[in-house]
Amino acid sequence: MNPNRRKMANRKIVRVKRSSKYSDRIIIHLDDKSVFRIPEDVFVSNPLHAGETVSLEKIASFGKKMRLQEARDAAFRLLGYRMRSIAEMKKRLKDKDFDEEEIGKTIHYLIDKKYLNDEEFGKAFVKEKVKNKKIGPRALKSEIYPHQLSPELIDTLITKIYQEFDLIDLIECHLIKRRIEKNHQLSHKDKNKLTNFLTRKGFYWDTIQGVYHDWGLI
Repeated sequence: MNPNRRKMANRKIVRVKRSSKYSDRIIIHLDDKSVFRIPEDVFVSNPLHAGETVSLEKIASFGKKMRLQEARDAAFRLLGYRMRSIAEMKKRLKDKDFDEEEIGKTIHYLIDKKYLNDEEFGKAFVKEKVKNKKIGPRALKSEIYPHQLSPELIDTLITKIYQEFDLIDLIECHLIKRRIEKNHQLSHKDKNKLTNFLTRKGFYWDTIQGVYHDWGLI
């Protein structure tokens, strides 16, 4: 390579400092007034000092490592709020403009370190929805669908959660909340209104009808 071209392909480091905003990132200032950042763990294994030169290829390599660190940081911030499914995490990282390679490597890392686990996510998700919203299986299946869990896992989760939360008990919670009285037959209009509500909540007619009979509503 022409020595002048080689020189143009390098940049001189004029300053090295730790980021004041992110303590695990090192900022490198160059002689052309540009800067690039390096994750601290990468810097420790590849230290750079003021006065040294660094190639554009090396800068690009550091840039890729920094993007991966930023993707991980974004993922950990999301996980700090609540558990996430693999599909949701992919979507959220894509929304933050990370590319497919960055997302793929981040997801692989999170799964390997057990920060992402669709089965554990699914267990927590269905329990929270049924416990707090008192929904039936149809509504639950609809709510969990966007997370792209396997059909087999979804079926297992739904079966197990309604062994823990009885469907009849859930329907009765709604009847009590709506101040429905036992042994008072519902008018045609009131029965349709209540049935539509319980159907929207995700319960099947045969279960609803059974509760109506037990309560003396029809």
